[in-house]
Amino acid sequence: MANALRSVVSAGSLTVIVNVGDDTERYGVHVAADCDTVLYTLAGRAGPHGWGIANDTFAVMDALDSLGVDTSFRLGDADLAVCIARTSMLSDGRPLSEATIDLAKHLRVDDVRLIPATDDPLRTWVDTDDAGWIDFQHYFVDRRHTDEVRALAYHGAPTARPAPGVIDAIDGADILVIAPSNPPLSIWPILAIDDIRASVARHPRTIAVSPLFGGKPLKGPADAVMSSLGLPAGTEGILEAYRDLIDALVIDQGDAADGSLTDTYPVDILATDTRLDGESGGRTCVQAVLTWGRA
Repeated sequence: MANALRSVVSAGSLTVIVNVGDDTERYGVHVAADCDTVLYTLAGRAGPHGWGIANDTFAVMDALDSLGVDTSFRLGDADLAVCIARTSMLSDGRPLSEATIDLAKHLRVDDVRLIPATDDPLRTWVDTDDAGWIDFQHYFVDRRHTDEVRALAYHGAPTARPAPGVIDAIDGADILVIAPSNPPLSIWPILAIDDIRASVARHPRTIAVSPLFGGKPLKGPADAVMSSLGLPAGTEGILEAYRDLIDALVIDQGDAADGSLTDTYPVDILATDTRLDGESGGRTCVQAVLTWGRA
């Protein structure tokens, strides 16, 4: 979504605020999973599976594996180098937001401002039916997000402060876009920071893009997680997930019949092609978002 927006707005006008609930420490380094995914995508270097760096090698993982280290959470060599650089900056006392800016410069992402939601520790924990409470990456990667999710907790959120520039970016935005990610796992951790949620709630033009197609995501467990947490199926679940926060929702053209939900929810519902990897590269979706924003 960030890449699609970037393709049609003027350079320097886009700020992307990213979830840090997925961050973890592995192999002695700080892994900022969502920040890195966005960063690699904007740098044109994203891996084929939606994570990591394209054409990366895994010599370090192979060496660790030969030493008996559990390498089920795999980091490519170039990806690991980014994590080592970040960890070094954090060890020197620099905040995560500053380290992210520095890494973006090195990866030549200079036309989009990328900010982690907070510099403070905030981690998503998942209460599963089988393993009890586990951290996000243990649930998502180690256990391949197959567990039923009974509840979520965002450790550190009550005391977390927005990173520098986050509130100014939201308050000053002509239009605020919530990307089509998994609401409970990727967006709610950001909204769990009280000041950010309040800023989003007061913004006069907030539009979300649904990640669902016929009630299902293209990848990931969004529908299963939403259902297990008691949210309605399909588009109505997205509307509930963002109740009192959004003014409009973009849904895929295949779900156009869900436009009738405006009778229940006081939001605009727009139906269009929301595939970000289709022929238009997401431009059709972005144009619908921006056209609504200018209306």
